[in-house]
Amino acid sequence: MVDNSPVYFPEVISSEWMAMPMPEGDSFDSQLAPYEFRKAGDGRAEARFETGSASQNGQNGLHGGFLAVRAEQVLYLPLYINRSVAFGRVVTIDMTLQFVAGGTVGLPLLAEIELIHETGRMGFTRGVLKQEGRVLTSFTATLRKLAAT
Repeated sequence: MVDNSPVYFPEVISSEWMAMPMPEGDSFDSQLAPYEFRKAGDGRAEARFETGSASQNGQNGLHGGFLAVRAEQVLYLPLYINRSVAFGRVVTIDMTLQFVAGGTVGLPLLAEIELIHETGRMGFTRGVLKQEGRVLTSFTATLRKLAAT
């Protein structure tokens, strides 16, 4: 099946929070709750997520799988807000993740992501997931930029 939807680039010209368009259908991404993002400076982005019972582990904290998915979901945001990649036009080559502290269900989660280096086909990013200023997870990634067609 060919996707004929238009290529989407955001118009991020300020630090206002914007809703991330989630794909429709039965893909893994379409099953995730929506989130908001914004530009946080040159080569930097932020995203925020709500947490609830669906993100809970057996110890009543945030599940590591939830944190890993959210980290992987925002790796590309510095490239996206700078219009280096279109929506859905990036793949993760590798990602390193460290769980630093446990999280609390019911508190919002903030992702801070920065672009370390960019080439014609690759992007290198790092970031953290925080609650109330406390780092829960840190991560780095190598991303492959795909053509916008």
